[in-house]
Amino acid sequence: MATDNVLKEYSDSIKLLKHQCFDAGLSEEEFRNLYFNSLESLHSKQHKQSRTMIMKKHKLLLIGMLMAGFCIYKYATLYSYIICNLQDYIYPGLRFLRKLSIPFISLFPSLSEYYHETCIIQNPFFTIADMDCWPCSTVNNVREIYKPTKPVNSQQISPFVYLTDQQVINMIALKDIYFQNKQLFDKEAKFNSMPLARILRQYIPRPKVVPKFGQSTERFIIMDSSKKSFKVPDTECTFSFLLSLSGDRNVHLVPAEECKHQCKSLKVELKETFLLWYNWWYWRPVIQPTSSNETFIAHVGSYC
Repeated sequence: MATDNVLKEYSDSIKLLKHQCFDAGLSEEEFRNLYFNSLESLHSKQHKQSRTMIMKKHKLLLIGMLMAGFCIYKYATLYSYIICNLQDYIYPGLRFLRKLSIPFISLFPSLSEYYHETCIIQNPFFTIADMDCWPCSTVNNVREIYKPTKPVNSQQISPFVYLTDQQVINMIALKDIYFQNKQLFDKEAKFNSMPLARILRQYIPRPKVVPKFGQSTERFIIMDSSKKSFKVPDTECTFSFLLSLSGDRNVHLVPAEECKHQCKSLKVELKETFLLWYNWWYWRPVIQPTSSNETFIAHVGSYC
C-alpha cells in the first residue's frame, strides 16, 4: 500500500513537470530526452558513490588486518609495555571515576546498593618483595596531636593519636543500633556495603583526618571483654585508623614482616574516644589488655 502511494506521488510529480516543460516551449521529444538523461546521471552518481564507499571499506579492512597482524607478531613486547606503563594510571583513573560518580550517588542514593565487595577472604601469604622500609625506620614513638584540622596526606608515615569528638558508644548503645537495623545487619557477613556504611556514618562520623573522598566501605567493629591480646584485622587501604568507642586498651604496633629488622615496635595507650592513625603498610596493630575491666569497643576503618 505504501509503495503504491509513493509510485502515485512520483507519477503525479512527473506529469506536473511535463506540463511545466510544455508551457516553457519544450517538445515531447525534448522532455523525454531530458528525463532519461537525468535518470542516467542519477544512476552514474549512485554507482560512483557506491564504488567510493567500497574502496574506503577495503582500505579500512586492509589497515585493520595489518594492525592486527602487527599486534599478534609483537604481542609480548606490546603486553609488557602496556603493563609497565598502565599500572600507574589504574588507581588515579578509578579515583577520578569515583569523584565523577559522587553527584549521581548523591542524587540517587539507592544506586549505591549495587556496589558490594565480593571478596571476603584475604591472602595470608601476601608479602612485598624488596619493600622500602626507610620511612618507618626513623619513627621512634607514637605522637599525640591536638585538634587536627585537615585530612592526613599520603606523605604522613608516623602513627599518632588524638582526642576526637566521637560520642561514647557502649554495649547498650551498640545493641540499640543493631536492633534498629536488624534486617540489614543479619544478611551481611561483613561491613563492606554502602547501606551499612551509611548507617554507621550516622553514629560514627568521618574522622577529621580522613579525607572526604577515598574512604573504604569496609568497616570493622571490635568488641573485647576477654582481656587477651589479639590482632586488628587488615584493612583494605593503606591509611588506617583505630577509634576507641568505649573503654581503653594498649596497642602494640608491630612492624610488618618485611620491615621487622629495620623498624621499631611501638606502644601506645588508646583511651576512650581517642583515635590511632597508622600506616598499615609498615605496622600491624595488636591490642593488649589493660588494668581496666571495661569492655573495649572500637571502630576500624581505612582510606586510600
